[in-house]
Amino acid sequence: MEAFRKFYGANRSSIHRGDEGLEFPIFTDGTVIRQGVGVVIAYLLAETKLDGFIRRSELFHGWIDGLHLSGGDPTQANEFVSVLSFLKENGLKMELDTNGKNASLLEQLFEQGLGDRIAMDIKGPAALYPTLLDEKVDSGEIEKSMSLVAKFPEYKFYTTIAPVIRQPGENPDISYLTPEEVGETAKSIEDATGSKKHLYELRSFDPSVCEDERLKSIEPLSPSEMFNYRTAARRYMVLTEIEKK
Repeated sequence: MEAFRKFYGANRSSIHRGDEGLEFPIFTDGTVIRQGVGVVIAYLLAETKLDGFIRRSELFHGWIDGLHLSGGDPTQANEFVSVLSFLKENGLKMELDTNGKNASLLEQLFEQGLGDRIAMDIKGPAALYPTLLDEKVDSGEIEKSMSLVAKFPEYKFYTTIAPVIRQPGENPDISYLTPEEVGETAKSIEDATGSKKHLYELRSFDPSVCEDERLKSIEPLSPSEMFNYRTAARRYMVLTEIEKK
C-alpha cells in the first residue's frame, strides 16, 4: 500500500479519479500508465494499436463504455474483438459507440453478441458526412450501420446540432446544421431501417469544449431554436427528443 501511495503521489496528474474514487486496475510498465480494465487489457494485448477503439470507461457497476467502433484502425479489428470477448466472458456489460464507419466490424460484433447497448452518432445528412468528418465516407456503409444498430438489444441514434464549415479558408463560411438538414438525417434513419419509431436524440453543441478553434466563438443555439430541429426530425422519427441536461 505504501508503494502505491508513493506511485500515486508521483503520478497524480496522469491518474483519473472520478466521483466514485480511483478506477482500477492501474497498470504501468515504467513508461506509460494505463487505467481501467478495458484500457489495460487492450494495452497488454496490442500496446497502443487499440487506442482509437478503447478509451477510459465512465461507467461502473458491471458496465463498461469507451468502446468506439469507428475510432480505431480496421486492421486491428480482430484484436479489438478479442478484448470485447474477454470482457463479456468476465461478466461485464458493454456500451458501444459508432458514427457509422467500420460497418463490417459492427456486423461482426452483432453476430457474436458483443454489445448490450449501442449509440450511433449520426453526424448529419449523407451529403455532409465527408465535410463533418473531414474524410472520405461511404454513404452505403453509414446506411448499413444504421440498419445494424437497430438490431441490438438496446440502442439509440443521436445527432449533435453542430456548426458546419461549409467553405474553408482564411474567412471560412460556418453555419449550424439547418432544421431541414436534420430532417433529412432523420429520414435517412427511416430509409435505412424501415421504421419511424426509433429513439432519436438531438444534442446541443457546446463551443466551450470544442477542439476546433474556429468554432469556439459560435453562439449556442437557444432552446426555442432546438424545438425547430425537433419538429423537422419528427416528420421521420416520431420519437425524436432533445437531450435533457
